[in-house]
Amino acid sequence: MKQLIFFLLLILAVSCAENRSKEAQSIILQFEHTNVPDKRETFFDVKAAFQNGMVVLQGETDNENLKNELLNQFQSFEVADKISLLPDSTVGDHPFALVNVSAANFRAVPRYSSELVTQALLGTPVKILKKQGGWHLVQTPDRYISWAPSGGIFPVTETELQNWRQTELIFYTGSFAEIFETEKMENPVADVTMGGILELVERHLNYIKVRFPDGREGFTNPQNWVSFSEFRETARPNSGSVIKIAQKLKGRPYLWGGTSALAMDCSGFTKMVYFMHGIILARDASLQVRHGQPENPGSSFENVEPGDLLFFGRKADEEKPERITHVAISLGKTEYIHAAGKVEENSFDPQSEIYSEYRMNSFIRVKRIIGSEGTEGIQWVKEHPWY
Repeated sequence: MKQLIFFLLLILAVSCAENRSKEAQSIILQFEHTNVPDKRETFFDVKAAFQNGMVVLQGETDNENLKNELLNQFQSFEVADKISLLPDSTVGDHPFALVNVSAANFRAVPRYSSELVTQALLGTPVKILKKQGGWHLVQTPDRYISWAPSGGIFPVTETELQNWRQTELIFYTGSFAEIFETEKMENPVADVTMGGILELVERHLNYIKVRFPDGREGFTNPQNWVSFSEFRETARPNSGSVIKIAQKLKGRPYLWGGTSALAMDCSGFTKMVYFMHGIILARDASLQVRHGQPENPGSSFENVEPGDLLFFGRKADEEKPERITHVAISLGKTEYIHAAGKVEENSFDPQSEIYSEYRMNSFIRVKRIIGSEGTEGIQWVKEHPWY
């Protein structure tokens, strides 16, 4: 009889623990749904377990306010707080890094076979959240979180980042250039592509001497280099210039996860074009659509202006929500340019030789970027604290 009672009590205790654990996990899921709009821009990975009569919250987040707000949801529970805040101790005294190659490839998980989700250009400052083997979990200036291989970035202290910002930096506006060991342009040591940033060491008539974040030095042609501080303060988008830069990239190949001028995906293309005008857009098309001024395109796209972003995807219906999967830059009215296979132009006009019925059927909305600079998701480079 005693064994039966003990067995029944054990079952009751296990059942109670499971119910409490499920209740705690439900609270976390609801909290996440309400307070974490997108895990691509906020790191939040918290789970609940029920041990020794208490709820154990364990995991990681990069947002202390989120952690505290979550703990407030568990005031009726006895809680063991095992949520770690990022950056964690693996980062040490180097919480930032500078991209040290022309275009660093960042992955979804820390291995080279993982999906390429984004890139960062030479000289881009990133925040390090944690380190795992030869990989760093980083956040780029557009808030995107991904894994960077150690070979693509150079970790720095906050003081070293400030020192880098205060040196004379130069900004590359051309498509591609090489950096050489000598002023005679012998023995290439690295390359640079549009949007890259380096420290200027010396300027001469026929060459300039530059320094990489890791201290390497080299020589390159002075053509297409401008003062980064001047660019940062004076660059601003206008419809003519946006279209000029966009069309300069025509024919460049499509690359999923690409954000450099060498190869890019659809949102990487729009990011590149606007970055060359001193603007940091959100990373993905489904993030970019959240920002900017909504515009009514009109029945024949007569209200669409050059530089507007056009969004495409699956329209909402009774069974499924809307899903944004593609973005393009308007050339004005019915014409647009985008990265799809390669950077190319298409049209909404059925009479045009470059008409795309597929894009016409999947078009969803227009967002105006010009005039919305300095708002969320459309940040000035000059106002970003890392630059």
